[in-house]
Amino acid sequence: MALFVEWFTSRGNVAYRQAYGEAIMAVSDLLDATRDLVDVNSPAIAGRNDPRCEAARYHAGPPLSDDDLITVARAPQLWESDRFEAFVTVIQETTDPLRFPWLFVEPKRVPTAEERDLAVKWTAGLVAARRASTLRRSEPSRRQERQVDNALATASPKFSKIKARPVTSMRDLRPGAYSGQSKVAGTRADLAIALLDGQRLLALECKVSNSEVNSYKRLNHEVGNKRRAWQQAFGDPCLTGAVLAGSFSVETLVAAQEAGIYLFWEHDLNSLVEFVKITASG
Repeated sequence: MALFVEWFTSRGNVAYRQAYGEAIMAVSDLLDATRDLVDVNSPAIAGRNDPRCEAARYHAGPPLSDDDLITVARAPQLWESDRFEAFVTVIQETTDPLRFPWLFVEPKRVPTAEERDLAVKWTAGLVAARRASTLRRSEPSRRQERQVDNALATASPKFSKIKARPVTSMRDLRPGAYSGQSKVAGTRADLAIALLDGQRLLALECKVSNSEVNSYKRLNHEVGNKRRAWQQAFGDPCLTGAVLAGSFSVETLVAAQEAGIYLFWEHDLNSLVEFVKITASG
């Protein structure tokens, strides 16, 4: 927990500051291209990968997710050209009157400098908060996977990382081969590791929890459900493990172990090194 607090205080808002600067530019560009949203029919928000598309979703109050926009526009995919007018209509009908008051008068008018500045900063903050939240969840997982790579290299030179691939049988990976983000029996594992004994597979999940309450969902529910699926497909030769960081209640950890999940801490992966060494001997 102390290490998680240290990371959070030193790195927790770095992603937000970066995302905020990028969002300010995207929101400003969108307002420039649409005459401050008075003319949203401009093709400025067409193009799925244009950052102004994301900015457009966040002009709604509350902001629209990608799935929200697809569903309400009744489109098969985001920003599909044939449904562009439907996307525009959704955005116009859900625009936040608190941030964009100049659009809710007759006739519509251009905003004052103060109104525009407030709208840009407010909207950019919403965009940045969501991006930072997403990055805060994904960055630790990527970090954990890198540290597992290092741990396996320490355990034995026979371990080698390969391109991700579906694992449908115990023979799909040669002993010592492992891959990240692989489907194991149809269920995604953060790492699939063929142990050196040539008989067992270790499906490894990387989990970070920011509270004891959340830890049950992250570990016992998410990893536990995957373990049951892997056990049903492969039986005892498929082991389930979790690399953990952050805040976990003791009860949650004990329950996970009793359910057959092997636990390793990100800050001390020597236990993982010893584990794979032991399994190599049978």
